[in-house]
Amino acid sequence: MPSRPPQIRDPIEHFDCVDAELVIGLVCAVGTDYGPIRDSLTGILQKCGYLTRVVKISSLIPKLTDYVLDTSSEIARITSHMNAGNQGCRDSGRKDLWALAAIAEINAAREKEESGKGPILQKPLPRNVHIILTLKRPEEVATLRKIYGDGFFLIGVFATEKERLDFLIDENAPKEEALALIKRDSEESDPYGQQTRATFHLSDVFVTLKDEAYVVELERFFDLVFSDPFITPTKREHAMFLAYASSLRSGQLGRQVGAAITSRSGDILALGCNDVPKPGGGLYWPDTEDRRDHILGHDTNDKQRDKTVELLISRLRDELHGRSVDELRREFRGILDITEYGRAVHAEMDALLTCARSGVSPVGGILYTTTFPCHNCTRHIIAAGIERVIYIEPYAKSRAEELHNDAIVIEEKARDVAKGIRRKVPFTPFVGVGPRKYFDLFSLSLSRGFELVRKREGEMVKTSRSEACIRVPMSPFSYIQREAIAIKELDSLPKQLDFFSDLKEQ
Repeated sequence: MPSRPPQIRDPIEHFDCVDAELVIGLVCAVGTDYGPIRDSLTGILQKCGYLTRVVKISSLIPKLTDYVLDTSSEIARITSHMNAGNQGCRDSGRKDLWALAAIAEINAAREKEESGKGPILQKPLPRNVHIILTLKRPEEVATLRKIYGDGFFLIGVFATEKERLDFLIDENAPKEEALALIKRDSEESDPYGQQTRATFHLSDVFVTLKDEAYVVELERFFDLVFSDPFITPTKREHAMFLAYASSLRSGQLGRQVGAAITSRSGDILALGCNDVPKPGGGLYWPDTEDRRDHILGHDTNDKQRDKTVELLISRLRDELHGRSVDELRREFRGILDITEYGRAVHAEMDALLTCARSGVSPVGGILYTTTFPCHNCTRHIIAAGIERVIYIEPYAKSRAEELHNDAIVIEEKARDVAKGIRRKVPFTPFVGVGPRKYFDLFSLSLSRGFELVRKREGEMVKTSRSEACIRVPMSPFSYIQREAIAIKELDSLPKQLDFFSDLKEQ
């Protein structure tokens, strides 16, 4: 067996894959210059002894569709690839079509070996990393995670709208056409179209393009992936993880949202989640007095919306002009995309109310939320004196920016917050290790991977990128194959042990 890094404690050698492959997906909005990210990843992983293979989905599109691509300009090139990608998904009925194509491309690079009368087997590619450029649909991410499990990492590359617009203009794209393309890429109306915004928040780590900050951010992340036991969470990562953990207690029918409020120094002031308030303060817990929406069996916001829709239809019956009531009902439901009639307190409000009940001032604090605040919460965030909001997932229903553009500032504008008497509250996207990888990468003993140690015989262990192995390696075996390995290990143990003899006779 290859030598193990000194920070790995007692590995089970026959089950562990020291030279496991990695699959990395990038998600970024159109106009993001991901070339430096790709090059940085190649350099970092090379230091860890890994060979990089790049799979470009744009190069796979012509293989699976008959759409005629237009390369007459940068806008035409991107637009035609988007159209072709959508057509492929629509024709196949698979929103994850391009993930399947990328998987096939990875598989085609493997060496094959005969297995007697059985199927031909593909060998793993030791110390290889496959970088997929770029993912645009949540279904693609879901499929890659099902196939590659712990071996798949999604990297979200954040670039401001201004940075993306400037990049497209530098590629000779007219400004108005570039803006239209950026808007389309974010969230298409086509059910088989790109959903970059919805895909981005699924990332395992979030990095920024500006000022080459991604170099340090990616090096730190992959040091964690390769078992560095000395990297600990930042204030932002810790607070966002607690916000995410808080969201898990929500019983809401729609989505689980969590929030955390910290002081400037990072002390946790309050946590919150979206759920129904109970008499006496706070939210319901699962006990005999529980009266949350899932206990009652319906969402009051949806019921009130449907009542409003029926009222509108009843007033317009003479004006239908051949359109069915069902068609109007669907259209009105889309227009009335409201939040005002729900019983649940939103996570941000719950955290602010916890501050009030506890007698802790949120003035000057930082609010972390797993989802961009709605306009209702935003007015309370402003009034409470919160200094900054940091979020992961976008929220299409929010009208916060248009209703409070005098008081808040979004994305790139947040980098140059207005100075003077009225200081706007910046709403900024989260950067760092996402909550979904918090336990696996930061815990010494609770990770699903190797247990790590920081010292041996009283001395701090020394780590090395060139000798490191992946903290949570992807296994090339199915659980059936792992069972066979376990049985083989059982057979190799001393036969005089009655326990094993009895077990084999059963």
